[in-house]
Amino acid sequence: MKYRLPILLCVLLLTAIGIFWVQPKIESAKPSAITANCNRLKQCLRTEVAWPPGMESCPKLLAPETVRSRSKDGKWGYSINFGECSNDSIIAPKFDVAEKFGYNGLAKVSQNSKWGYINLKGEDIIPLHFDEVGDFDYGLVPVKLNNKWGYFNAQGQLMGSINFDAVSGIWHDELSAVQLQGKWGYVNPLGETVIKPGFDKVTEFRNKLAKIEVNRKWGAIDTVGKVIIAPIFDAVFSTNDTQLLLVTLNRKYGYFDSRGKEIIPPLLVKPVQARIEGGVQVLLNTAALTPASNATASSSPDVRLNRWYFLGTELRFDENGKAQFQRNGEWFYIGQNGMLLR
Repeated sequence: MKYRLPILLCVLLLTAIGIFWVQPKIESAKPSAITANCNRLKQCLRTEVAWPPGMESCPKLLAPETVRSRSKDGKWGYSINFGECSNDSIIAPKFDVAEKFGYNGLAKVSQNSKWGYINLKGEDIIPLHFDEVGDFDYGLVPVKLNNKWGYFNAQGQLMGSINFDAVSGIWHDELSAVQLQGKWGYVNPLGETVIKPGFDKVTEFRNKLAKIEVNRKWGAIDTVGKVIIAPIFDAVFSTNDTQLLLVTLNRKYGYFDSRGKEIIPPLLVKPVQARIEGGVQVLLNTAALTPASNATASSSPDVRLNRWYFLGTELRFDENGKAQFQRNGEWFYIGQNGMLLR
């Protein structure tokens, strides 16, 4: 007990010395770092129209440090918000609407009810004469003019033409959905039609597949427009397994793989369970079926299936209650309880 107070005093003294010795170093470092970054920002702002070699990072460096500034007459512009550069105006207030700069160094702005994109120098990259402009995705942005849509890239180049009735503005697998004369298809980032519009409804591509609707029936296609699942189902759903698609028909469920092979016909009252045992994807069907051919007055209309499937192949169990399958050149056994056997 008698040593506790002296020890506590020593700890407090050492802590105070550390603070007074380290703090000036931290404070002295801050201004120099701020000044260096501020000078870097100013150097970026002094460059010509195109960022010179070695300064390609200027848009990404400047974009987060720019803030919108509003003048007394309600117009919007931009200024720098960083250390000694704070409040340095870089674009005079002249826009009716001005959104934040993205990391591509472009901002969406509006003037006289027309929309476009400007760069950090206030130059029009996408001219301000469009009725609407969307947001950038995959380096492209949708624009609307006279009720027609098209795409521009971040360099201000028109990709293809502005002739679509609607566009999704969402790019997956390098394709975006577009509508022409009431039908949907897909274009690539160059604005070229890859899949001719001919579907009533479509979804974005996921894992190289998209769902399509024709005459109120759903199916699926691949990225070149090949029909993987014929549009004859009431609905098609993605699953947690990228190799499986769930289909419904007349309130019954079934499964297809990503190549269009039917795994389980649409006869299930509810979707089957998907399990992963030891890294192996399998399906166990424990759903009740009610096919009309089996429904008689003397028998139960419910028929139960208890089968395992692996990548479209039904696993057949031997007298010992195990089935064999191959994966990546190796053979495995699985039991009827779903456990992987060694």
